[in-house]
Amino acid sequence: MFYLLHGPDEFAIAEFVDALKEKMGDPAMASLNTTVFDGRSVTLPELRGACDAMPFLGPRRLVIVEGWLTKLLGKAEEGEGEASPASSKETLAAVVEYLPNLPETTALVFAEKREIPERNPVLKAAASGEWGFVRFFDIPKGEALVRWIQARAKRERGEFTREAAHALAAADPDPRALDNEILKLLTYVDFARPVELADVEALTPAGGEAKIFDLVDAIGQRRGPPAMRELHKLLEQEEPLYVLGMIVRQFRYMLLAKEMLEARAGEPEIAKTLGLHPYPTEKICAQARNFSLPALEHLYRRLLDYDTDIKTGQVEAAAALDTLVASLTAA
Repeated sequence: MFYLLHGPDEFAIAEFVDALKEKMGDPAMASLNTTVFDGRSVTLPELRGACDAMPFLGPRRLVIVEGWLTKLLGKAEEGEGEASPASSKETLAAVVEYLPNLPETTALVFAEKREIPERNPVLKAAASGEWGFVRFFDIPKGEALVRWIQARAKRERGEFTREAAHALAAADPDPRALDNEILKLLTYVDFARPVELADVEALTPAGGEAKIFDLVDAIGQRRGPPAMRELHKLLEQEEPLYVLGMIVRQFRYMLLAKEMLEARAGEPEIAKTLGLHPYPTEKICAQARNFSLPALEHLYRRLLDYDTDIKTGQVEAAAALDTLVASLTAA
């Protein structure tokens, strides 16, 4: 059987391959019948030799090739080398010719971290042949990522509230990193109750993001005391320059969102432009509506001035942030 697994979700591909390894039975014997090749250096004779070999004291062999089609397509990353067009076409043709004749005792896996185009001869052949299996693994985004987090938690016999899943999705879009965070949070609540928004804010990078939203909300509504409280909460956990950087970034997002809102762009388009998930984009757009465009432009210039003054040592960072927030919330 031949498997072509391709796409940017390396974590899902790795899990699929791990499931194939588990089907090999006893791990000690399975390791003797598993061969992994680096696609940047493997040759077709080496591949055929591994695939055609008889299994050792077991029913099957598993051969995994990582990134070979990417190399043959001339999409290798900088510094990894590229195959010439002529040799690539010849190798692809030879692979297509060989694959239908794979021994029944061998499972061959091509794992590609990029999308392989539909016109690729290996993909076309595998998709149309009974001997082939093709799957594209895309990284879940937006609501799909929120559902993925909740499903992942359920698989671990835990649960996330929708608000908690939204906050975690907004904090990190990488499935591998999210998997670690999910397990950490489920362990924190001892699997005894659903993970809630407060848990995510307390234990993950989403905590700083959430406090920045609260701070900017208070600034936008000219509520001085709450804004100062949120600022001091942030300063208890982070360095002043990092806090200022988060504030500057938030106002930059708001300025860009305001410009697009005034041009009658919708939130999906704004999310795509900012490179953010729908949840934080919705909050940023709501915050941007608290300001006029000229006001946001003026505030953003002031923030950049403060950034320069702090970095050049003209003012002390924490005191400057106090003065900044006080002035921004003044009536």
